[in-house]
Amino acid sequence: MSDGTRPEGETAFGSHQLRGFIERCMHAVGASTGDSAYMARHLIASELAGHPSHGLRRLPEYVDRSVAGITNAAAKSMIEKDRGALVAMNGQRTHGHFALRDATQLAVERAKEHGISAVAVRNSDFAGRFAPFCEDAAEQGVITLVFGNNNGSLQSVLPPGGTQPRLSTNPIAAGVPRAKAPHLVLDFATSEVASGRLHFEKDSTGSAPETWTGPGGHLKAFGGFKGFGLGLLVEALGGALTGSDTVSGRQSEEAQGTLIIALDVAQLRDLDDYTAQVEEFIAHVKSSELEPGARAIRAPGESAPSPEAMAEGTEIRLNAVTTGHLHRIAQQLGIEPPASR
Repeated sequence: MSDGTRPEGETAFGSHQLRGFIERCMHAVGASTGDSAYMARHLIASELAGHPSHGLRRLPEYVDRSVAGITNAAAKSMIEKDRGALVAMNGQRTHGHFALRDATQLAVERAKEHGISAVAVRNSDFAGRFAPFCEDAAEQGVITLVFGNNNGSLQSVLPPGGTQPRLSTNPIAAGVPRAKAPHLVLDFATSEVASGRLHFEKDSTGSAPETWTGPGGHLKAFGGFKGFGLGLLVEALGGALTGSDTVSGRQSEEAQGTLIIALDVAQLRDLDDYTAQVEEFIAHVKSSELEPGARAIRAPGESAPSPEAMAEGTEIRLNAVTTGHLHRIAQQLGIEPPASR
């Protein structure tokens, strides 16, 4: 978003132009009109929330994987096992954004019915950020916990003391309803940063902080043994429990396994009383005096763009690498590239 300056090499676009471009790209690779619009909202929201590593930078990857037949943008997830509160789904190689959107809504519906539910998803492509799924559930008064592995592939994270990567970035997310949006939402890789963030920094500046990586330039687990332990937990829940592959010496297909656990707050206590207590403890934490020069304390989730920001024609800046890839896929798909400002 604009602050009156533009770093060298960046190009400014209007969010409406980028939204339309994403929709045309996704439709060109087989996604329905509704799914194309959903992907556009997802990527634009990532940009506006300050996570460009999971925004427009990802679109060329999604297009390339669709064109190569790795991902099927027209596929629909299917239920393989249904035990009421427990459901196993097969993403059938559709984009993870679509598979997890549907799985999250199913988890919410089953939690409303049973009080708690879990939906396991295997065989989807990557879903980008998990935060939007947690936000959607929280808006419906449902707490979510999400664990995602990479089907045993993309091993890029070092175990503490190791020199060879053995885990993927294995993200964990959670969403808690507040009195109104933005809700309390966490979404983080169990590595120092997500791999997309590492590559985004290299694309933008040519380098990345040395504290993020260890031997061979591979990512470290965040917090040493703590992040490593959480990464193993993700393999057990997002991987093994969903029927996905887990990390091993085998060559595994690039895909995602995800476990979504949902709890309906209203079946344990009054939702308004609950959210009032959440607001109270968040307000207390944020009331702390600040160190000199420190920014105001912000609760997780408060960077999520508002509906008004999503509706506005906001300026979004893309680095030269991303802009070049957008022009490449535009030519590849035979559509007009987005017009810059």
